[in-house]
Amino acid sequence: MELRSSDGSTSLHDPSTGRVLSPLSRATAEAITLHAWSGPKTTIEAATPVAKPVGTEFNGPFPAWQVQFGDPDATRLYIDASNGAVLAARSDTWRFFDFIWGLHIMDWNERHRINSWWLLLFGIGGTIIAVSGFVLLANCFPKLRRPRAKRT
Repeated sequence: MELRSSDGSTSLHDPSTGRVLSPLSRATAEAITLHAWSGPKTTIEAATPVAKPVGTEFNGPFPAWQVQFGDPDATRLYIDASNGAVLAARSDTWRFFDFIWGLHIMDWNERHRINSWWLLLFGIGGTIIAVSGFVLLANCFPKLRRPRAKRT
């Protein structure tokens, strides 16, 4: 049974005895991971407790377990140590996407701020270039303009 405190923290308890089950043991975290894993059959290489952010790959909540698989994609699942929830799944494909996403939104460090001044600057510059292109198009090809009404 999962109990939530007024401060937002959660803990697991045995419903018949009331015994506290959190934080989860390594074996329990591995069992949850194997149950959640839907990829090809592989083995667990390591299960490591995590108490602080892991680069841009995982930012919490803490404490958590990082369970690493032995697959070619270097998949890692993050399990909440207090309630057993699967918090994140990361692989080499995700890491590549995250790198490209960071380039796209021009936030190279944290990769989650979409309101950086770099993005604003390039957005305004792109808009100016597009508008000037329409102005040049209208001036270079006068036949594209609407014919003016003849005065009688």
